[in-house]
Amino acid sequence: MTTIAYRDGVMASDSGCWHGDALHPWAQKLLRGPDGTLYGGLGSAAAVNTFFEWVEGGSVGPMPTPTRLDDDRSTFQVLIVPPSGRAKALNHDGYEHFGGPYVAVGAGAPTVYGALFMGATAEQAIEAALMHGSGAVGLVQSIRHDEG
Repeated sequence: MTTIAYRDGVMASDSGCWHGDALHPWAQKLLRGPDGTLYGGLGSAAAVNTFFEWVEGGSVGPMPTPTRLDDDRSTFQVLIVPPSGRAKALNHDGYEHFGGPYVAVGAGAPTVYGALFMGATAEQAIEAALMHGSGAVGLVQSIRHDEG
């Protein structure tokens, strides 16, 4: 399971990923694109990695898109935040646009939204999800628009 938070130019996530019955805490769930756009992927690690490779390759060719699973979930989802800060999420139904100063997606989103509402940074909000068993596991990862 994955939890991703965005606030004030920073995207953060947990780092846990299941591989069969084993959980490892080193998954790459965040990516900064060449133009500074931040991407956070959740769902199938293979599908997220294919999307990230497409971004890293210059977005050449058809964009890998999520498909619908039988239980009405997506094979993967991507939170996309350009340097302008206007967040959107890509899932099997298309794009969902977010307004406001922060956003959370994934298993721990309710816990993260509570922390963000109370003024937490994106990293602190992920720490709250890790602490309170909200489906987030592993370590806190973060990236910024202005790193390079």
